[in-house]
Amino acid sequence: MRGLDRLGARFGLSEGLLGLLTALGADAPEVSSAIAALQAGAHDVGLGVVLGSNIFNLAALLGLGALVAGRIQVQREGLLLDGGVAMLVTGVIAALLPGWLEPWPAVLLLFILLVPYVMALGTKPSAIARLALPNGLSRLLALAIKEVDSEAAEDPRVSHASGPWSGALLIPPALALIVAGSAGMVSSALTLAAQWHLPSRLVGAVILAGLTSLPNAYAALRLSAQGRGAAAVSEALNSNTINLLAGVALPALIFGTAGAAGGRLELAWVAAMTAITLLLLGRPRGLTRAGGTILILGYAAFVVIRVARP
Repeated sequence: MRGLDRLGARFGLSEGLLGLLTALGADAPEVSSAIAALQAGAHDVGLGVVLGSNIFNLAALLGLGALVAGRIQVQREGLLLDGGVAMLVTGVIAALLPGWLEPWPAVLLLFILLVPYVMALGTKPSAIARLALPNGLSRLLALAIKEVDSEAAEDPRVSHASGPWSGALLIPPALALIVAGSAGMVSSALTLAAQWHLPSRLVGAVILAGLTSLPNAYAALRLSAQGRGAAAVSEALNSNTINLLAGVALPALIFGTAGAAGGRLELAWVAAMTAITLLLLGRPRGLTRAGGTILILGYAAFVVIRVARP
């Protein structure tokens, strides 16, 4: 995170794009663990890690964040942009896993959706007005991106001073350690699960999903504590989007969707939790402590069901 902050300051990256890069880095454990499980032939574990992480993310990144900060608020323009993309991506994955949509068309649809989204996040709010877009869409994008930038500009703890490259140079070895550690963690978890006779779905969707999501939880709680609610919401929703793209859709091109039918509970829970989260955030007061408690209880109910019926 420090390395990305340095890169953002040096190259003048927008806060929205920087948040997306932070989510991508924090998602390295989930994606690496899912791919390692797929390579080991444990499709149930790989799918469970991704979908279970997405459920955990909504409860920990936003639910717990609301409890810590007291409230998480975001303008409806930003919520419509990030939440709309998150729901559309979830819909594509919902069509991919049962086999209603083949991997190649699914990945193509995701890229058609996500490439303009990433380009919009990387554009400064002042430059959006110069794009050839309908007035309503141009205004929505400008307000959504400006909110995250304004939060960072108003927070004295966010440093934009360009310093030495030492922090940025640590990014590649840090990611390498995360990937290697994730592969080792999956191998150990599968071995212990076999010895202790634990169901593979329980290992993936609950145990590994929670452990691999800890970097994301740290990043989002840090933003919530700083009062940067829009950045926390963007980080949480983008993290889930990246998980679905890199942990489910892209691996499906290589490993297929064998065993994906068993992830229906997790996928349904992800879709329902995402919709509930967006509704709670869309209220005038935003996501309050009461709303955060609802999200945490939603995750707790999922864990109880998965433990009782693994």
